[in-house]
Amino acid sequence: MKYLIVDDIPESLSLLIRTLRQAGHHVTTARDLDIGWEWIQHERETPFDLVVLDLSLDRISREFIQEQSIIRNAPSMRDHGDFLPISGQAMGLRLWRRRKDLRQRYCYLTHHRYFWAPQIDEGDPEFERKASEWEPSAGFPDLILEIAELWPNNVAEKFQTAWQVWEDRQWLR
Repeated sequence: MKYLIVDDIPESLSLLIRTLRQAGHHVTTARDLDIGWEWIQHERETPFDLVVLDLSLDRISREFIQEQSIIRNAPSMRDHGDFLPISGQAMGLRLWRRRKDLRQRYCYLTHHRYFWAPQIDEGDPEFERKASEWEPSAGFPDLILEIAELWPNNVAEKFQTAWQVWEDRQWLR
């Protein structure tokens, strides 16, 4: 499979990246949203099988100002102020909204799953999680991966599962 991992500290994932490469997967890394977006645009003809976004990227990107503003102003984020890093979800929001055009699957990596804001857009909620249906105790979709739960012996399987969710839900059709 072909992966793009967007993480501001990809060195922290070096063991997982090396494991994927040794298993025959093609892995590209990008340290920020702008570089990640350039890769996605560059690979439009043959999209990545999965873009893996660090949910808590903290670098602001001019390219994603609109998406960052939408997330900051979402009802679920209003009580958190401006301290939560949301740049990773800003790219996710763009990929979700343009999913049928871009045909790009993605998932998130995080140390804190609760940083993900499911109630951004009631009309077309990311991963089909409407605010009215969202219950944190119900668990998180297989598209929000806890970094501490990724190991060399399961990373390929977890990424494959995230890819399969997109196939099963037919979100790109």
